[in-house]
Amino acid sequence: MPEKIYIDFSALGKGVFAKVAIEPKETIFYLTGKLIRFQDAAAATLGENTIQIGVDRYVDPFSPARYLNHACEPNAGFVDEIRLIALRQIRPGEEIRFDYSTTMLERYWELDCLCGAKTCRGRIQDFDLLPVALKAYYIRLGIVQDFILNEVGVHGVFAA
Repeated sequence: MPEKIYIDFSALGKGVFAKVAIEPKETIFYLTGKLIRFQDAAAATLGENTIQIGVDRYVDPFSPARYLNHACEPNAGFVDEIRLIALRQIRPGEEIRFDYSTTMLERYWELDCLCGAKTCRGRIQDFDLLPVALKAYYIRLGIVQDFILNEVGVHGVFAA
C-alpha cells in the first residue's frame, strides 16, 4: 500500500485516510483490480465495490481503492481512468473520498447518499443526471471518465 495512505474505520465503514499531507493534483494511488464487464459488476456480490472505467468495463478493485467512500464534496478524483489525485490539500488523518458519479454512466446502480456534506445531493446517480453547474465543474477539474464524455457528448453534459 502506498506510504501516504492507510485503511481505517470511518463513519461509512472502512475508508482510505491520508497518512501524510497530500498536495493538490498529487497522485494518491493507481486503481488496481480485476477488469470485469457490466454483467459481472451487476452481480450482487460485486456491484457496490466496482468502479466503472468504460461503457462495459469495470474494475473490481483491490485495496486500497476497494475502501474508497463517496462524497458530494470530494477531496480526490480519478484522472486517466485509474489515477486518483488530490483535488485540494488533504490533511493527515483526513478521509480520502471521491464523487462516485464521476465514474458512473449505466442507468443501473443508484444509492442514497450518507456523505454528510453541506451540499449533499441525497442520491448518488449517473454523471449525466448531476446539476449542470456541477457537471461543468467536474469537467474543468478533469475528473470525469473519458468514456462518459465520449458517450454523453457536449449536449448531454450541459443538459439538466
